[in-house]
Amino acid sequence: MSAAVLDERRVPKMMRRAMSMDIQLAPGAQENGLAVMLADLVRQNLEAKPRKVRDFDALAGAVSIVADDAEVALTLVFDRGKLVIHDGIVGIPDVTVRGGSDTILALSNLPITRPFGLPIPRPRDREAVQTVRSLVDAMRAGRFHVYGGLFHPSFMLRLTRVMSVNG
Repeated sequence: MSAAVLDERRVPKMMRRAMSMDIQLAPGAQENGLAVMLADLVRQNLEAKPRKVRDFDALAGAVSIVADDAEVALTLVFDRGKLVIHDGIVGIPDVTVRGGSDTILALSNLPITRPFGLPIPRPRDREAVQTVRSLVDAMRAGRFHVYGGLFHPSFMLRLTRVMSVNG
């Protein structure tokens, strides 16, 4: 047997699960650059950090993302271990994130603290503090909104842990 071939018995269960995630682009979403980028981001996060699979498997709901400056919208529909990304807003989402594309992309850099997995920066991590500060500033200025997030706190925490490259 070649060393390049993975021996399934030696690959942990969480790692195998992360490598076989069901992440799909709905018809028409292939032309949405943000949709393609988010599908790749989720796939890479789950492969790089298999512990995020538990949160991914628990997610059930829809999130719409609207990047005002790029005039792009998409909907992520999570169904316990499955993700379908649609172009545009589909149905009535549980949560809607709306703002500039830079601010929306900054969400993937939110710090994730251990052991609770909360998006709280360590005071000495200047990059993490700056990321959180820029998000809070955008919210205060009315350039960034998260609608419905307060009504779905566990969904938002899991979503943040899955989407963030940290943690």
